[in-house]
Amino acid sequence: MANKKPAIPVVNTGDRAVLLALSAMRENIELITGIRPGTRQISTLGTSASTSDMISKINEIVARINYSGE
Repeated sequence: MANKKPAIPVVNTGDRAVLLALSAMRENIELITGIRPGTRQISTLGTSASTSDMISKINEIVARINYSGE
């Protein structure tokens, strides 16, 4: 059984700038980890994966992390 990552709580603050910064960080973390609604999970590779399969998977991860999505 896989361990679940803890959710990122919503922080209520009276400072709008802090709220916007924390909200942006939360959204980015959720996108990278795949927990954000609508984000497709990155599947694992099988033990017989080829070099081409590994390159494709790494490129999929890089595209998830990159700002441009490429």
